[in-house]
Amino acid sequence: MWVWKFLGLIVLPLTLQTSVFPQVSYLGVVPNLVLLLTICYGLLQGIKPGIYLGLLGGLCLDLAAGGILGLNILLLGLLGFAAGYLERVVFKGNILVPLLAVLAGTLFYEFFAYAVQSSFGWRMEFWSFFLTKVLPLCLYHLILAGPVYLGVNKALTLLREKVKVGG
Repeated sequence: MWVWKFLGLIVLPLTLQTSVFPQVSYLGVVPNLVLLLTICYGLLQGIKPGIYLGLLGGLCLDLAAGGILGLNILLLGLLGFAAGYLERVVFKGNILVPLLAVLAGTLFYEFFAYAVQSSFGWRMEFWSFFLTKVLPLCLYHLILAGPVYLGVNKALTLLREKVKVGG
């Protein structure tokens, strides 16, 4: 039953990422909202929920975006695990935590994806890739990380209160 819960979380960001944000891209890059959601959710909920959301979000992203099947599953699953692990060791009330986690996650995701794509024959000079894609994407993600984190935190708080009242 957990699949439906996570699909409900993923549908809106995935829809925005694949249909709306390409029309309003910043410096030619589109934010990875599923990555942002995975990191923020993992930071707030822990390892297992972070991994589940990352794996399912990666599958949905692979199916929606095309490319190398499994790359997003692997990367978002790892990022969900890492963010979930951080849930135990960091203070979640500090807004710098999700900002730094999103920055580190974006860098990890992009560099790993670059390495895998390069091994499959994709050719782009590293510094060009870094300056034209990674840096603008990091800036975009940093701008969106705070609102996404606060929104996920607020939604989880409302759901917990609803369960207490209804249960």
